[in-house]
Amino acid sequence: MLKVKICGVTRVADAVAAAEEGADYIGLIFARSPRKIDVKTAQDVLWNLPRGIEAVGVFRDQPLDEVRRILDATGIKIAQLHGDETPRYGKELGAPVIKTFDTFNDGSLETLKKFDAFAFLLDLPKGGGAGARARIDPDWARLAKRFGKVILAGKLTPDNVGEVILKVRPWGVDACSSTEKAPGVKDRAKLRAFIRAAREAHKETTRIKVRTR
Repeated sequence: MLKVKICGVTRVADAVAAAEEGADYIGLIFARSPRKIDVKTAQDVLWNLPRGIEAVGVFRDQPLDEVRRILDATGIKIAQLHGDETPRYGKELGAPVIKTFDTFNDGSLETLKKFDAFAFLLDLPKGGGAGARARIDPDWARLAKRFGKVILAGKLTPDNVGEVILKVRPWGVDACSSTEKAPGVKDRAKLRAFIRAAREAHKETTRIKVRTR
């Protein structure tokens, strides 16, 4: 079953809305960002989070002790490492890791292979890559799938998420700004549209598999 992650959640109401619309994960950002959340608010989100949805803490090049402290204080189980963290860092953290990659070449693939990660999130580089129409290379994404579960991110919208799901058939997809009305403030209609589009595309991949057997 395709997993849908909604990142950049900063409010309890938005976490609940994401859950009610069918998301599997929400991302709470503790790194420097317009969507950064504080520990107290994150605790409130976790306390009110409905069953069936799990929170992921998003970090970027932060000290291990700081990340561990935030995970312990909030009860978040999974850490998304969005910077230049090493495989050793991931092992020493002592929690399941989603490792983000936004550079795709032979060297980054070799690094990816060394991570003992819960999943790999493939994102566009900061600034969006080569323009507004930039997308993750599906060939690189399929290579990454050989080494673990792959989550696709990077300017995904209701209009384009189906295409990338059909091309790559990832374990999951991740959306942030396309589900907002302002940075850190979700729009329920946009949440619903993205999640429905992702689910419909996943159903289509299942139908294709059945037809080609």
